[in-house]
Amino acid sequence: MDPLALAIFEGLLFFIIFAITFRSLMSMDISPIFKKGSIREMQFIYIFMSIAITYLVLKAIMNLVTISITILG
Repeated sequence: MDPLALAIFEGLLFFIIFAITFRSLMSMDISPIFKKGSIREMQFIYIFMSIAITYLVLKAIMNLVTISITILG
């Protein structure tokens, strides 16, 4: 597969996985960890956690894709 096509696929997949991860993390209640009224800090935690989890999942998927292309191609 073309490296440009892989990069486009990776970019699109990042945003799809990010949306799923962000929605699933928003369903978790992390308010007992923070002080009352620290909504901005909780939002930052949600965003950074979803970026980190998205990155890890995306790299695992892309690793599987490149391995399968190498084996089958």
